[in-house]
Amino acid sequence: MTRILRTFRFLVIFVILGLTTGCWDRNEMDDLALVMASGIDLTEDGQLEITLQIALPTGIPSAVQSGGSGKKSVIVISASGKNTSEVTGKLQQQLSRAIFFGHRGVIIFGEQFARHGINQVVDTFTRFPESRSNSYVLTTYGGTAKEILNTPYQLELIPGIGINKIQSSKLSFPVKIDEFLNALSSQDRSPVTAAIRVINKGTDKETFTIDRAAVYHRNQLSGYLSSDELKLLRWWTGRGHHLRFTVQVEPENEQYGGTVGVELLQSGMKMHLVIKNDLPEIKVSLHATVRAIDNDSKLDLSKVNHMKRVETLLSKKIQSEAESMLTHVQKVLKSDIFGIGEEVHIEYPYAWKKMKDEWLDIFPEVPVTVDAHIKIERTGKTHSPAHKEKTD
Repeated sequence: MTRILRTFRFLVIFVILGLTTGCWDRNEMDDLALVMASGIDLTEDGQLEITLQIALPTGIPSAVQSGGSGKKSVIVISASGKNTSEVTGKLQQQLSRAIFFGHRGVIIFGEQFARHGINQVVDTFTRFPESRSNSYVLTTYGGTAKEILNTPYQLELIPGIGINKIQSSKLSFPVKIDEFLNALSSQDRSPVTAAIRVINKGTDKETFTIDRAAVYHRNQLSGYLSSDELKLLRWWTGRGHHLRFTVQVEPENEQYGGTVGVELLQSGMKMHLVIKNDLPEIKVSLHATVRAIDNDSKLDLSKVNHMKRVETLLSKKIQSEAESMLTHVQKVLKSDIFGIGEEVHIEYPYAWKKMKDEWLDIFPEVPVTVDAHIKIERTGKTHSPAHKEKTD
């Protein structure tokens, strides 16, 4: 009986202890500074400058809130130092709450920092347990990350959320930090990110736009793709949703601009790869079905010969622009952002073993040919332009 009583007492004490324990390492929301976006720049004296965009409690959007309001929704703080640990410590000294990166959805590299090389901060993204692997990474074009994070955005209470939503849409070129780091450590693909810049600077319409791509050679920014080149890169990488192209089909005159504009409905890319004389040869086919969205010419798209003319001119235009982009990437930027090395690795693993260590030196000399095939599937409710004069 005594033994049973002792066992019962032990169980009661054990249960009570279990109920009275708390979360020893818990952090209340009221004690956290929620970082929504961060940026990294290089100062003139070669130090790191980190900028944090932190949500204020009144600025965190609820289910019924949208757009701007009269209240300040974020604070932006910056500090500089030798490494991320030192800078983070200085940033924490400016805040009464603990810095928390668990909600960070955007990481921005300043142009000068990216050109200098990003190795100094890469370890932080992989080692720090709070860092999210699905944060979007961008590079500034013609400015600093600090400028971007201090730029207002009217459609969202928190600008960092605005950048995150743009990148998560099908109309952008999203690259997450884990994808970027995988490409950075890979031998068969070079890193590339979307490029963000400030527009309408110094006016009441100041905001940011994401309309270019930043190309990296190993761990350094080597240059940018233009808006037109970015469209083709999106197409190449399977992100061609709602891309728009305009082609000149007739000479411009007083009445007509001579152009037809189309939007991609379905698009794809096929790559054919062979090895000749120990060097890859690539043939790329870009294909798409499109719908006409404007017609500022005398052509009537209901007529087969007129439609074929537009399809032919559009195919030639896209082929020419794709060839120009390839020349720029291969000869100037010298970075395999297309994953051609990855295809060689998959299809010819033994050949890849011989060339993988020198791939970035081989890639600029790889012959790549492109052809494009465009088919107009929809012409809209009208065939000839609405402003065309009707004749009896």
